[in-house]
Amino acid sequence: MNRTMVQAVAVTLATQTLAAIAIIAPAVLAPAAAVDLGVAPQAIGIFVAAAYLLAMLSGLAIGGLIAGLGSLRVCQLALVLCALGLVAGAPGWATLVPVAAILIGYGYGLVTPTSSHILAAATPRPMMALIFSIKQTGVPIGGAIAGAVAPPLALAIGWQWTLAVLAGACVVAAVAMQPMRARFAAKPREGEGSRRIPRAPRRSLARIGAPVRLVLATPALRDLAVSSFVFAQVQLVVITYLVPFLNLGLGLSLVTAGLIYSAAHAAGVVGRVVWGAIADRLLAPRIVLALLGVGSAACGLATAAATPTWPVGALVALGAAYGASAVGWNGVYLAEVARRAPEGQVGAATGGTQFFTFFGALSGPPAFAALVWATGGYQWGFAAFAVLPLAVGVRLIAAGRPAAGAGARA
Repeated sequence: MNRTMVQAVAVTLATQTLAAIAIIAPAVLAPAAAVDLGVAPQAIGIFVAAAYLLAMLSGLAIGGLIAGLGSLRVCQLALVLCALGLVAGAPGWATLVPVAAILIGYGYGLVTPTSSHILAAATPRPMMALIFSIKQTGVPIGGAIAGAVAPPLALAIGWQWTLAVLAGACVVAAVAMQPMRARFAAKPREGEGSRRIPRAPRRSLARIGAPVRLVLATPALRDLAVSSFVFAQVQLVVITYLVPFLNLGLGLSLVTAGLIYSAAHAAGVVGRVVWGAIADRLLAPRIVLALLGVGSAACGLATAAATPTWPVGALVALGAAYGASAVGWNGVYLAEVARRAPEGQVGAATGGTQFFTFFGALSGPPAFAALVWATGGYQWGFAAFAVLPLAVGVRLIAAGRPAAGAGARA
């Protein structure tokens, strides 16, 4: 890696990690926070859905923001919004919970398209799946940190102060990025990190909808968007409900549940890098995505079968397998979006496909919550959310298996 690529990866990885902590921490703390807020723990699905609705919408305006502010400034803006959202949730007032969801969601939605804009210009095409996967490890890294740090911190200082501490980390990171702003401020030359692009025309509703129209008009992007809708549903179910299931469904302590949750995200970190390397060197990205869909379906069915009699070691192994599959797909997918995007429209294509990804993310948790309320348990929810990724995996495999090594070309 050259210096520009290293800096691009460092900035985008740090932003992704902290934004992931901001949006995941409320789910990890849900069993404790729900008591003080006077709501059922499964109601966290509504919070997550609201956050992803705003994330879905904010990604559509990314072209104008990057043009007007520069890519690094958008990363800083995302972190500040996430920090403000955590601060809004810290007092423990139910009336501020929607405000927290809006701020965190809007900030989170800016991260992935901006990161893709930065990395697409800095990364050689044969390395795109690997580099994008390394950046996307920020999500499971953030989840692992949230799962390992938030529960014991909440026991020590309370869940409200835990949110405040995490907000402070976002602000510190945003300030620390300031010295690098000049490197990302100008229009990039070929092979260099992404910097500010020329100012776009004044935004309008039609312009904001352009990324979605681009995806719908491009068959390869449209297929990726549909697959990401399903995979995001499953990923958000795991992120949102694994800790409540382990804590309230299987009777594990919040700390033990958090550690298993961390193991799932740690496996997701390793999985994202491994799947990215495989997609670059061994298998076509569509085949890698198909295998991950089948794998996450198998893990969902196994989770549905889990009982309080299962040993902790078995639950750790299952959590790791679920994390490696259901949380491990994003880097391969985003690299493929960048490859398939028309020249100079990586940010728009990513924002457009992200609309469908986040639509899956916002629809999954409420649907899962409805199943929990209807059945009185979590098992049927995990079983139900194994069906669609299995269908997507089978469809991708049936569509054709390109030759080994085609990943960089497909």
